[in-house]
Amino acid sequence: MSDYDVIVVGAGNGGLTSALSLAKNAFKVLLLERHNIPGGCATSFIRGRFEFEVALHQLSSMGSVNNPGPLRMLLAKLGVLDKIELVEGSTMYRIVLPDHIDVTLPAQRDATVEALKKRFPEEKNAIDRFFELVEKLCLEWVSVDVLNDPEASKSKYPLLFTYRFKDTQSVLDAYFKSPELKLALSIYWLYMGQPPSRMPFFDLALLLFTFLEFKPFHK
Repeated sequence: MSDYDVIVVGAGNGGLTSALSLAKNAFKVLLLERHNIPGGCATSFIRGRFEFEVALHQLSSMGSVNNPGPLRMLLAKLGVLDKIELVEGSTMYRIVLPDHIDVTLPAQRDATVEALKKRFPEEKNAIDRFFELVEKLCLEWVSVDVLNDPEASKSKYPLLFTYRFKDTQSVLDAYFKSPELKLALSIYWLYMGQPPSRMPFFDLALLLFTFLEFKPFHK
């Protein structure tokens, strides 16, 4: 073990990224994985004539060549972007509750807003205000956490300081009346593993923002 500068345990997405980043910076790295293949949640398995993905099926933060997102820039920096095939998705998701709701949200802000307004016309003003909040909140986060603004303050970034630790359900309740609309907007809680009453609203806002701004991709 003394032959290595760093030992990384687990060859999932995080482990692979860490190990490759370190190796590209001249560190001697040992990467350990107990499974028979690396990749973690980015792997798949075959049963009969069907192939199943373990977990990860949709990537956010990719962006395009002309509007690259953080993930595209990271993969390019690691030298693996040209080794994978990416397919851009046109929608975020479709939510169906028989006799209640059937709505598809496109991976484009204006189109998503219009789709929701068409289904919930009585909430159209609230829908506009909600997506304005999502965008402004995430742009404040970019300035503070990505660009590392040294003068970050509550007065300079009021939305970030106000909403960063609020739960999703309380924000949806403050904006909307329709239970179906709240459900349609919060369905990504299935990704996060916590119901809207416990999921930080900032996590949902960032997820919506990255899919709308940088589009969903399949690998």
